[in-house]
Amino acid sequence: MTPPVGGREREGGFVLALVVLMLFAIAMASGAGYLVVSAESRMARHSGESEEALAIARGGLNRFVSEQLGVVADSARYAMGNGEAAVSARRVAEVDEFTHMYFVRSAATVPDPLAQGSPSRRVVGAYAYHRRRPLPLHGALVLSVADISVENPAEVSGDDAGGAVCPGGAQPSITGAIAREGVAEDGTLEGSPEYELWPGGYAQFMNQVALRWDILTDPSFPVDFEDVRPPFSTLPADSFPVVRLNGSPMLNPSWSGRGVLIVTEEFRAVPSFSWEGIVLAGWVDDRVRGSIDGMLVGGFSGTEPYDEIEVQGTIRYHSCNVDRANASLSYLELVDDAVFEID
Repeated sequence: MTPPVGGREREGGFVLALVVLMLFAIAMASGAGYLVVSAESRMARHSGESEEALAIARGGLNRFVSEQLGVVADSARYAMGNGEAAVSARRVAEVDEFTHMYFVRSAATVPDPLAQGSPSRRVVGAYAYHRRRPLPLHGALVLSVADISVENPAEVSGDDAGGAVCPGGAQPSITGAIAREGVAEDGTLEGSPEYELWPGGYAQFMNQVALRWDILTDPSFPVDFEDVRPPFSTLPADSFPVVRLNGSPMLNPSWSGRGVLIVTEEFRAVPSFSWEGIVLAGWVDDRVRGSIDGMLVGGFSGTEPYDEIEVQGTIRYHSCNVDRANASLSYLELVDDAVFEID
């Protein structure tokens, strides 16, 4: 029998409703799936940006610490990767006369291109020592060589030649000369004591000097002047810059000046060369010429080609020059295992 016409219409209406319902369900499922995938994508992107922000915060902190030479800056900003690090430093304690404690904070942000108002942000902090006078006053002449000979009429003196020409002048005498095995004098050798012997190898010798030669000679470590003579005539009289000379140039009167002179290889000078402050060298010539009112420390490279070094010039401890130069040499040093994240 043929179904009534009204029955077919009711059956067709049911099928249509069922199709619409199925399409709606498919659309809802697709929408929910899109939302889930979109949310997971945003979470993954945000997680990646958050990790980058943490890396930038740490990088900004390390860069700030490594670039501080002399006076510690209050703040700095660095563009790194896809973001920026804002670093600030605050003194929190005085450990002793030559060491202060700083708290360094680095906040990094990485923008989200799809949510400009909600950048990823991570903050890290650390404590650091400010080594305000990093070079110990061991002696006027400190060389990691077996023997030092002070020739006539040369002079090596640990007695303060500064007198009262600056605040804090007329300091107690220090040792005149320090070597590993022996010190002989035909010229003038003065100090308290006149000399000391530090037996052992180069490594032990330089450990006692306690200066970070690897940092000072690193090309990425900023200094005031690199391979050029400072324009001393235009600098303030109390300015004692840090000058780094790469290699073994022969220093003549045109290189005379003041401050900290870092010679990465061999210190060589003509008799008319003069320097006020501190001279640091990888090693020194077998004949030390010129005049230094301050300190000469050599042998950081660990390779001294000479068994004996003859002093033919004048090296006199000058407390004022050394103090000013030493202050220019000050740097920040992170406390071990002290970097932490701040919520």
